[in-house]
Amino acid sequence: YLATKMAISLLVLVPSLVLPHNVRHPAVRMGCVDEFSISKEIKAVRVFDGDYAADIRELVTEVATASIAEKGSFSLAVPGGSVVAALGGLEPDAFDISRMHIFFCNEKIPSMPCYDGAMAEMKKLGVPAEQVHGVPAEGSVQEIADSYAEVLKAHPSIDNSGPLPSVDMMLLGTGPDGHCGCLFPDSAEIKATGSGKAVLAGHDTRADGDFVAVSMDMMCAAKIVLVSAAGAGRAPMVAKALSGEFEAYDCPAAMVDAKEDTFWFTDSEGISEFDSELASEEDEED
Repeated sequence: YLATKMAISLLVLVPSLVLPHNVRHPAVRMGCVDEFSISKEIKAVRVFDGDYAADIRELVTEVATASIAEKGSFSLAVPGGSVVAALGGLEPDAFDISRMHIFFCNEKIPSMPCYDGAMAEMKKLGVPAEQVHGVPAEGSVQEIADSYAEVLKAHPSIDNSGPLPSVDMMLLGTGPDGHCGCLFPDSAEIKATGSGKAVLAGHDTRADGDFVAVSMDMMCAAKIVLVSAAGAGRAPMVAKALSGEFEAYDCPAAMVDAKEDTFWFTDSEGISEFDSELASEEDEED
């Protein structure tokens, strides 16, 4: 899947960044201590010394500005938790927020915590409730998944010129086990990759029961994806994902390969085991 560790270590020594064609290179923030890219899977990795919520907002602003200039709207798919919470700090004039439409990577049924969390942040920004497109509240889990797929396929802010809905940008959080969205390792939902479905219905104790989630196929159809993986608890997963040393379906986050570019944001603790692998490799070469 990925370049050899020798190639990766060279990329670390000579930082580079593969950027989408329609997004200008944002200024590197002071908190970013390293940048490198991993070829073939096109993962652009940014390592920060501490919190990087402002850097998430900066990249969202870059993509939003380009999307609005190109087609008059910006479609953003979000998870729950700290990743979506970062959006609440956007400046009112960061871009034309009235042209932003929010969709969801996953949602727990029937509690809907992702929608509630996103609405709390969008209210701070003045985003109209009708532009926050939550999953339907009525029906079986499968009916909700099917209905939400139709929402994604019909909305004018989403590119539906291909076989799957393609949002302008998708934000994904991760877990120490390598899950992203509600796609868990070795689950039926991650094994549905390649089915061509946009939204899946599932039940998993790791998601506290019933949920709907966009598929890996749709994650990879997104134009730009930002994968967030911070903290020491995620370090083994980050090392696995970036090294390419994973089995089929055992690290869903590693499978994300956006249509244009995939950005991994992590911190010094999150990258620590990957750094250790590179150091060991270099020691062996010496």
